Amino acid sequence: MRKIIALFLVFSFSNLIADNTIHTQTTYVEAKERSNLALFENGLRNPYIFKGESGQMLTISEAMKQFKVPGISVVAIHDGKIVWIKSYGYKDNHDKILLTPNDLLQAGSISKPVTALGALKLVAENKLNLDKNINDYLIGWKIPQNQFTQKKEVTARMLMSHIGGINVHGFPGLAGPAATPFPSIIDVLNGKKPLIVTEAVEVVQTPGSAFSYSGGGISILQLAMQSITGEDFATWMDANVLLPLGMKNSTYQQPLPKIYDYRASSAHDKNGNPYPGKYHSYPENAAAGLWTNPTDLAALLIQLMNAYYHEGTLLNLNDELTKDLFTPQKPSPYGLGLALESHNQILQFGHGGVNDGFQSVMVAYVNADPNSSKSKLMDGLVVMTNSDHGGAINQMLANSFNDTFKVGYSNATEFTPIKISQSMSKFVISFALDKNDITHKVVLDKKQLILDWGNDAPPEKLYPVAKNQFIAPLGMKLTYSWENKQLHLSCQYLDTNKIDAIIRK
Repeated sequence: MRKIIALFLVFSFSNLIADNTIHTQTTYVEAKERSNLALFENGLRNPYIFKGESGQMLTISEAMKQFKVPGISVVAIHDGKIVWIKSYGYKDNHDKILLTPNDLLQAGSISKPVTALGALKLVAENKLNLDKNINDYLIGWKIPQNQFTQKKEVTARMLMSHIGGINVHGFPGLAGPAATPFPSIIDVLNGKKPLIVTEAVEVVQTPGSAFSYSGGGISILQLAMQSITGEDFATWMDANVLLPLGMKNSTYQQPLPKIYDYRASSAHDKNGNPYPGKYHSYPENAAAGLWTNPTDLAALLIQLMNAYYHEGTLLNLNDELTKDLFTPQKPSPYGLGLALESHNQILQFGHGGVNDGFQSVMVAYVNADPNSSKSKLMDGLVVMTNSDHGGAINQMLANSFNDTFKVGYSNATEFTPIKISQSMSKFVISFALDKNDITHKVVLDKKQLILDWGNDAPPEKLYPVAKNQFIAPLGMKLTYSWENKQLHLSCQYLDTNKIDAIIRK
């Protein structure tokens, strides 16, 4: 794979797209895919579209302006090979430094599945047992014992699939490239103040009983891997996982060494302004600390797809470990590190990533049955943005990719909005999706209901599609009901399981 990528870098050119305001740089585009690239760049849409509503199809340029996203870097995979590598906009919106396909961005939680591959390498070498008490491997810190750990021990399998019952969903990082002294992973696990603002990591529900996404759990895995190898986590991962995977432009080093600084993108807020100090740093390397670019992640996706189809080995993992990557670890929807979803006889696997000022996604599409006699589906997309509003564009680009190559996984669903005769004010509400979630709001603005996510995700219009039911373009369906004058709200994203929201005053 490394030789192939080197060939892609032989030529490079810059240009302007659409309305001549967005600078782009193309490192590679396969000649026969130029027309598809144009379709991809001009076909951005949300999962749900609404009859009679204008402006639902955007170009990349229009979307970047609408969501105030300074820079996007993209790699597309079709039929198991990279077909284009391209970047759009700026690496730093203040200094107007152009973003190139070679520049590094923070991968956020995409760090987690790559960390999982490192852990599985240790399993393959008989240095880590997936189903043994993880405390047996930890040096310098142990999971605090309580009523939940007495019922069941936490294992590496549970940590990788987010069923360990561990708290701490994610991490805000530290402002600026470096803090002195830079916290250790044990400081993170202890929630050591003042630099570590997240709470101490602990078990808050019976291990193995339920899915609960946890960056804290991956931080425990980081300490385990560090304890087993006797090496700094980032140093070991760079040498033993990233380089063998052909990810030679990537690193887990935190804070980012100055040798990489000229290639590092700035983080940007929802208004397109660079973060003070350029970006945040993450002592939680395993959960959020990977610096990379879409080309390296695409190289990884291709190897994962080949491994899924039993073609080639991935870090010398055996068939059983490879299968577990792509098999939900019940009651989790995740495999060992990978987010999994199946639809229309297609398996979608990959991961999203959100750090302050960066939002990214890597996704692959394969046949749901790897042994099917039909032709192998091997398509994938990696999008990295340097913006707190990048998530909306990531989703739209994935939909455009689906339409361009007729993947068949995320085709548009069209609704016809209905008229509401009752007062819209009755639908104004504050809610959360779980007890640890931030507050989201439905607000009324000039007779239009707006779903305000309450964080750096952009607000969305809500369209009435049935009595007491509304849908947002990015895929959230809200259903209101009243029982004994008590309001209830059911939330469902893109036809996944319904969640009974927690109403907040």
